[in-house]
Amino acid sequence: RFGGQKVNAGEIIIRQKGLWYRAGNNVHLGKDWTLHADCEGVVKFSQKRLLKFDGKREKETFVHIEPVAA
Repeated sequence: RFGGQKVNAGEIIIRQKGLWYRAGNNVHLGKDWTLHADCEGVVKFSQKRLLKFDGKREKETFVHIEPVAA
């Protein structure tokens, strides 16, 4: 899915092998690294610097779902 697209609860957002993208708000990670939407809403991407185990800080991309106001 692209940023700004609408998704329903349970839909696949991204299929991946490994953690290229990380789960953000209202997104969960499947056992095969697939990202799924927890609720209906709009896909958003953000980047954040995370501290790695070796002390390096690297940018990681997070995928979020902004819920639709009912």
